[in-house]
Amino acid sequence: MYDIKCEVIDNKVCGNVRGNYLISRFTPDGMCAASFVAIWPFVSAMRHSEKTDFEDPNGEVTLTCPDGLVEFKLSRIKQPE
Repeated sequence: MYDIKCEVIDNKVCGNVRGNYLISRFTPDGMCAASFVAIWPFVSAMRHSEKTDFEDPNGEVTLTCPDGLVEFKLSRIKQPE
């Protein structure tokens, strides 16, 4: 199972999203609930697989919050072998 890095790559004045997030076994502290619910299906799939059909060639996914104010980039955190 992988941890997921959730980076805020664009924020058009939303005060409910602050900085970047690490998503692992618990919900990220301080993330807006609507944003979390929107990205969760993608996070869950990425956490449990090496590659999904919706990722770009770099293994990243770009998503927008339901209000269209914040754009996120999801990527796996590779564990050291």
